Amino acid sequence: MAVSYNEDVKLGNSVFHVQTEYYKKSGKVVSNIFKDGLSIKRLEKSVEEGADVDSAVAQFHSYVVERLRSSVKKRVSQKKGVLSISDSVREELLNVLNPYFGVASSFVIDEALSHSGSVDDFLDNLLEGLPSNIRDALSEKLSSLLPSISVSQVPLEEKGGVEPEEFTEEKKEKALKILSDYFGIMSLSVLEDALEEWKSGDYSELVELIVSHLNDEKEREELYHRLMFL
Repeated sequence: MAVSYNEDVKLGNSVFHVQTEYYKKSGKVVSNIFKDGLSIKRLEKSVEEGADVDSAVAQFHSYVVERLRSSVKKRVSQKKGVLSISDSVREELLNVLNPYFGVASSFVIDEALSHSGSVDDFLDNLLEGLPSNIRDALSEKLSSLLPSISVSQVPLEEKGGVEPEEFTEEKKEKALKILSDYFGIMSLSVLEDALEEWKSGDYSELVELIVSHLNDEKEREELYHRLMFL
C-alpha cells in the first residue's frame, strides 16, 4: 500500500493542500503543495534502502507543513543562503508571485534562494514544478524584472554573523552529504537555519540544533553521532 499524507493548511484567507507520498520506483518522498487545485511547489527527499518509509514520509510531511506555516510568520529580508535579496527586491517579487502563490510566496522565494547559485538558478527554482502555462507566464514577467534588480552573493559577515573557524567549508560539505540522507533537498535549509541560531561556537550545540529538525528519536541519535564524528 502506498504511504501518503494529506493535509490542508489555512494561511490567512488561503487554504493550501500538502500531499506527501513515497515513490518506490525513485526511492524518494515527494511533497506537493497545492493551491486552488494546482501544484505550486514540489519538494523531494531520498530515502535510504532499509529505512522506515512511513516514518520518513511522516517526518518530511511535517517538516514541509511547518516550513510553509513559518514562512508566513516571519518575513526574512536577508536569508542566510547562497543568494541574498533586499527588502525592496523581495517586495517586487512578492507582487509578481502573489497572484499565483498567495501567502505562500515568501516560502517559495526562500526555498528558491536556498538552492540557487546564480540569478538563472533562482529563476529556475522559483518556477520548478509549476504547470507549463503558469511557468511561461511567470517566466516572462520575472525575466524582465530580474535584470533590473540586484540579486547578489553576500559575504557571511554581512548576513548577520561569522562562522566559527572550526566549522570549515570542508566540514560543511561533509555535513551536507550526511544531512542529505535525512533531509534530501532541504539539507541546506536545515543547516543554514541551525547556523543562524548557533551563537556559542560550541560544535555540539550546532549538532543539537540540526538534529532537532528530526521527529524520530532513533534518527536524531544516529544523526547526532554521525555529525559529531565528522
